[in-house]
Amino acid sequence: MGILFTIFTFTATVLLLIIIAFLYLTFQIYSGKSIKNPDYPPVNGTIFSRIFYFNRLYDYQTDVAKKQKTFRLLGPGQSELYTTDIRNIEHVLKTKFDNYTKGKYNQDIATDLFGNGIFAVDGDKWRQQRKLASFEFSTRILRDFSCSVFRRNAAKLVRVISEMAIVDQIFDMQDTLMRCTLDSIFKVGFGVELNCLEGSSKEGTEFMKAFDDSNALVYWRYVDPLWKLKRYFNIGSEASLKKNIKIIDAFVTNLIRTKRKLLAEERLCNDKEDILSRFLVESKKDPEEMNDKYLRDIILNFMIAGKDTSANTLSWFFYMLCKNPVIQEKVAQEVRDVTRSQDDVVNVEEFTANITDTTLEQMHYLHAALTETLRLYPAVPLDGRCAEVDDILPDGFRMKKGDGLYYMAYAMGRMPYIWGEDAEDFRPERWLNNGVFQPESPFKFIAFHNPNYAPVNGTVFRQLFHFNRLYDYQTEVARKQKTFRLLAPGQSELYTTDIRNIEHVLKTKFDKYRKGKYDQDIVTDLFGNGIFAVDGDKWRQQRKLASFTFSTRVLRDFSCSVFRRNAAKLVRNITEMAIVDQIFDMQDTLMRCTLDSIFKVGFGVELNCMEGSSKEGTEFMKAFDDSNALVYWRYVDPLWKLKRYLNIGSEASLTKNIKIIDAFVTNLIRTKRKLLAEERLWNDKEDILSRFLVESRKDSEEMNDKYLRDVILNFMIAGKDTSANTLSWFFYMLCKNPLIQEKLAQEVRDVTSSQDDVVNVEEFIANITDTALEQMHYLHAALTETLRLYPAVPVDGRCAEVDDILPDGYRMKKGDGLYYMAYAWQMLTFGRGCRGFRPERWLNNGFSSLNRHSSS
Repeated sequence: MGILFTIFTFTATVLLLIIIAFLYLTFQIYSGKSIKNPDYPPVNGTIFSRIFYFNRLYDYQTDVAKKQKTFRLLGPGQSELYTTDIRNIEHVLKTKFDNYTKGKYNQDIATDLFGNGIFAVDGDKWRQQRKLASFEFSTRILRDFSCSVFRRNAAKLVRVISEMAIVDQIFDMQDTLMRCTLDSIFKVGFGVELNCLEGSSKEGTEFMKAFDDSNALVYWRYVDPLWKLKRYFNIGSEASLKKNIKIIDAFVTNLIRTKRKLLAEERLCNDKEDILSRFLVESKKDPEEMNDKYLRDIILNFMIAGKDTSANTLSWFFYMLCKNPVIQEKVAQEVRDVTRSQDDVVNVEEFTANITDTTLEQMHYLHAALTETLRLYPAVPLDGRCAEVDDILPDGFRMKKGDGLYYMAYAMGRMPYIWGEDAEDFRPERWLNNGVFQPESPFKFIAFHNPNYAPVNGTVFRQLFHFNRLYDYQTEVARKQKTFRLLAPGQSELYTTDIRNIEHVLKTKFDKYRKGKYDQDIVTDLFGNGIFAVDGDKWRQQRKLASFTFSTRVLRDFSCSVFRRNAAKLVRNITEMAIVDQIFDMQDTLMRCTLDSIFKVGFGVELNCMEGSSKEGTEFMKAFDDSNALVYWRYVDPLWKLKRYLNIGSEASLTKNIKIIDAFVTNLIRTKRKLLAEERLWNDKEDILSRFLVESRKDSEEMNDKYLRDVILNFMIAGKDTSANTLSWFFYMLCKNPLIQEKLAQEVRDVTSSQDDVVNVEEFIANITDTALEQMHYLHAALTETLRLYPAVPVDGRCAEVDDILPDGYRMKKGDGLYYMAYAWQMLTFGRGCRGFRPERWLNNGFSSLNRHSSS
């Protein structure tokens, strides 16, 4: 009787405890959640209700999201909001990024496996790992090594599948790809050959199983209300997870210690290509922080990021190709066309060798098919953040501190309001525009889950290899990525063709961006404290003074008379050379003409470079042009400061040229100042220098000879090359397009009432008045079209003075540069036929219609 009573008491106590726990859990779930408050998203159950749909969770979420873009699941202590609203996603990942973290709830679940790796930490630890990883992963050595590993394992995969195909062997595609990617990731991560694909490594197979099982068991925690209790008692799924993590830790820790030992013995001197070896070298700088546990977490997180995501995406990709044979044939045909391969190719290594960066860049349909796969089957179907403060989402719903917001990438790919009525169809063509791949907003296509920083496209020194075709190279990159990054010592450089970003920097947040120390260091030796090198008050002062001076009637009339006179001289020179069929350099001739004009307007001095009668002028022009080229060379020369310090190479040449420029200009200023002091310039204060000299009397200490040298030289830099280069391209395009040339000539004849046989140049030029120029709409359009294709300044930029978020969602850190690519932008923005020279695009019923976006 006593035993029965004991059993009954124990059973009743357990049941009572379960009921109390259930009631407490229910109270925790439903209390304080504002369930019927319309300010909060509608409730769709509790987080534990997901256990009933676990095997089809993402499809179930899609069904719910089609009725409610944002909904809630209630959990103990907090709510979890789920959304497919693009505005909410942008809000969390861009606008209010700092107000959302991974949160304690997610960290508790993930930390046992992920440790303090990048997928489990926030704040400074996250930034530190991201910065270190971004730099290491962008190095040439690591990229070349990883590419060679992926190529080799891809060839091995093809051979394995070919052997199975020959004997009609059924195989598990996903498992095969998992083994292949694990081999690749392990080699890149640890420098070790696992050989899981061939099944020759028992340890490797055991590790892979433990790794996969651990991932599944960690994600099971999201729907298991008792996982903490099971972990405490070390039972069930938590006991299995603990066992698997021990296997992983033992395997990885042994590898790290072996590598560290080899590094200490300097037996890795020629083998520091893998990530672990590179991080071990880095750890010498901070051995306490970057210990074995730290390295284990970083490398394991890298593997988690690379292995399953790659294998799962490729599995779905091949599955969709099998389901869509027409698309499969299009992909295969594109590969054949680009690599010039035949159907009967059997040499895998030879075929793989043909898959270069250049060929991959041409495979737009393959790119589109892979992206379409990620749209429908994202590698991470669901991800989210936790609110650190109370907030209101853009769709109007409120969030409390501690609530989670999860964006459903899988469901978003199937939302008709985002992708149209055919959202659930596999259609790569939705990513193509005239056969060229076109990316979507990172908040609409959220498969990569981290649109905060622009994709890295190498280092700034990579530009050195493309220097002679830099702007075309930037255009090729911009076709794939409107905004991308190049890493530089101390900061990143972002390059963009996104109109919103350009307007943001040059208008909306103009005061938050400056030329920056990086650019100023490069240009100051030549530009001095002129308007192109200074910021803030100095820039405003010079701009105000220049705007006032350049707008005066006297200076405008004087400059017009100079340009007319030199234009007449240019025409006579070219006519004389044409009569005797003399070949000449058009750009050099225009450079000399514009330098004569700019010098006369700037200094009131006749250089006569065009006629070659001034030795000093010719020497000055050469030094001026060479100095410009050498200054811009600094942007791709990592050793320019050292060369300047030692006065060698290009920097020695620059120093020599600047001395010639300074001596020439300073002598002119002093001569002018002397003449002004003697009042021998009374009737000759039309040029800019004379006018600035008069102005300098008000502040002789500030506006000294050095100041005037900088101001006038910057004016010359602004006017000489830009005018000559634009005119060179203009005449080149007219020669390439004789029909346009004739239309333009006819317009000039009509407006000026000239005949074909006009020979009096002065008389013709006298007819070119302001009124006449205003009527030459086709000439205006042709010049503008030239500037569209060949902008005078192909790339320009500013430096962020504070951390900022660009309109396209990418983040900038203080000190980062943002460069807007005018050359690339014009090539990519004007639609079909953007490369064609077509002045008509600027005309509306024969009149100039230059009312496009101001950023152009």
